[in-house]
Amino acid sequence: MADTRRLTWPVKREDDFLRIVAYITIATVLIFVIDISTPLGVMIWILYLIPLFLTVYLSWKYAPLVMTGVFALLMVISFFLSPRDMSVEYALIDRVFFVSVLVVASFFIKDYISNVEGLVSSEERYRSLIEWLPEGIVVYREGAIAYVNPAGSRLLGVDLGENLTGRDIISMIDPEFQALFRQRVAQAALGARMNIDNVRLLRPDKREVTVDIYLGAVFWGNGTAVQIVMRNS
Repeated sequence: MADTRRLTWPVKREDDFLRIVAYITIATVLIFVIDISTPLGVMIWILYLIPLFLTVYLSWKYAPLVMTGVFALLMVISFFLSPRDMSVEYALIDRVFFVSVLVVASFFIKDYISNVEGLVSSEERYRSLIEWLPEGIVVYREGAIAYVNPAGSRLLGVDLGENLTGRDIISMIDPEFQALFRQRVAQAALGARMNIDNVRLLRPDKREVTVDIYLGAVFWGNGTAVQIVMRNS
């Protein structure tokens, strides 16, 4: 199939999920053991922020809330087990304040994960739509093809299994139109909506195909690119 590069958060495999859970578990256990081994005045519990932020990589929006509950429970237990070196009242105030910080941070992380999940879902639907469009879609960035849908591969006369990523589409356009194409691409990269009619394509099978090309700027990866829409003339 043609290259279908994704724009967002990578798919989480089960082994990735288990590895992150293991990291969070190990970090939590170590922090708890150190906390109960040190005096109340030593704020080891502040390190619970580390496993809390690791929940971002679980891509489960309730993970930060669940882990905040676990951390709060562990802080209560360590409050009674840690050696006394300061006023119990001050130690209690410190821990209550930090639990409040954890709660606030967990809600921010939850909202962030929800936004990312929504973006991934939207882009999945958009990618599925692009894959089935009868028009050829090419994303052109920094002088090379970054993405082409199946219809685009067929118009260019290449096998669907051939990876066009990294190739310059200019070599697939009749020399008569290449200068105009470069000019319109430069204008489209600046935000203009451009088109070129009756462009002849140079296909490997030597079959003559003429298309109308429409160009516009799109966001791709960490920057902008030009989206090329090709339709049979």
